[in-house]
Amino acid sequence: MPVQAAQWTEFLSCPICYNEFDENVHKPISLGCSHTVCKTCLNKLHRKACPFDQTAINTDIDVLPVNFALLQLVGAQVPDHQSVKLSNLGENKHYEVAKKCVEDLALYLKPLSGGKGVASLNQSALSRPMQRKLVTLVNCQLVEEEGRVRAIRAARSLGERTVTELILQHQNPQQLSANLWAAVRARGCQFLGPGKIDHCLAFLVGYQSRMPISRSR
Repeated sequence: MPVQAAQWTEFLSCPICYNEFDENVHKPISLGCSHTVCKTCLNKLHRKACPFDQTAINTDIDVLPVNFALLQLVGAQVPDHQSVKLSNLGENKHYEVAKKCVEDLALYLKPLSGGKGVASLNQSALSRPMQRKLVTLVNCQLVEEEGRVRAIRAARSLGERTVTELILQHQNPQQLSANLWAAVRARGCQFLGPGKIDHCLAFLVGYQSRMPISRSR
């Protein structure tokens, strides 16, 4: 029977033993399904499958790389390099570049790092949706094909959200109102009166005022 997954804010600890990840006993190993479990718990599994969604683990556990992006967030000592065997030299090069990009992006979650593997959400410059999408990307595993596909989807979702928040940040209320009316008409929803539009506009403007991104032009 699958195990219930932990809350997404608890991404700094193993969701099975609840110990915070470290570089010795509880090394974070991300699976192709984007669930991350410490290596100790992975070695104790009765069958070679993710304990949360039962996705088969097709790669030997000892070959799966440690998630350095998560290790750096818990203040653990991160090695300069770990050997990963892929099908050819070209794949190894692309893997290293993608891995470094994910590790650099993960640093934006650094202010979130709290005690006992739970993230504190009050100190980050990122909005909550951005935090969640970034956590999803950080937990992707880049060795197996399924993990790479999930990483591409997560990166695209994160990029789209970034663009959306930048647009909202730099639009004035008049532009928001015009765009909202255009979207309503495009969907054939002319029956929505000004009252409904005003409520939507008030929500968007309120959301815009709460955004932590700087307002530099």
